[in-house]
Amino acid sequence: MLTAYRRLKTELEKHSNEYLLFVFSLIIPGIVCLFALNAFLEITERLQADELIKFDDMITEFVHSFRSDTFTKVVTFITDLGDVTAYAIIIPLIAALLYYHGHHRWKLSLQATIVLLSAFLLNVGIKHLISRPRPLEELRLVVAHSYSFPSGHSMSAIAFYGFLIYLTYKHVTNTLLKILLILVQVLLILSIGLSRVYLGVHFPTDVLAGFIAGLVWLIICIVVFNFINLYRKRQVRKKGLNPHPDH
Repeated sequence: MLTAYRRLKTELEKHSNEYLLFVFSLIIPGIVCLFALNAFLEITERLQADELIKFDDMITEFVHSFRSDTFTKVVTFITDLGDVTAYAIIIPLIAALLYYHGHHRWKLSLQATIVLLSAFLLNVGIKHLISRPRPLEELRLVVAHSYSFPSGHSMSAIAFYGFLIYLTYKHVTNTLLKILLILVQVLLILSIGLSRVYLGVHFPTDVLAGFIAGLVWLIICIVVFNFINLYRKRQVRKKGLNPHPDH
């Protein structure tokens, strides 16, 4: 017991800055998660009380006013970027790119896959729990199945592309390129969400709730990955080895 205490004390003294930074990195995400979760529960509660119908109708009518044959083709392409086929193409490309820039960084694409799949499963669970029907079929421009709340495309988009934003911020060294990539990815996330309303397969509150739920899950996943990474570094230090810079 005493030996373990001394080891812990030595570890904290040698790497105090690293542990303090890790603890600090938990505080802000934790606060964001609390506010986001509260917003999600508030939307769900008001939804069940039919208090958001007017809001949904107003936003939907506004978005549908932009419908045209040409614009519909563009929006359909955008919404497809938040579908399983697009992810099946993007993830291997990211793995190849990461491998090219660092032999062990391809593992980050595995983390992106975990974030995406777990967000999808969580979305399915919430949908069946809430069981909100989709908008009327005559309003839909594409085929959609399952329940409506929250939007699976929106939740997956912010979870997956949000994780790419995190990787971009962490690994892209060129400041201008970093800002540009982040702006493009943020715009893509928002566009995928709006596309679901435009195509008539979701209510605006479905999209908003999907964004919130996806953000909460993204933060949880990043915190877990960072915790695992910190644990692995500590284990490597205990063995007296040098951790690989790409781990």
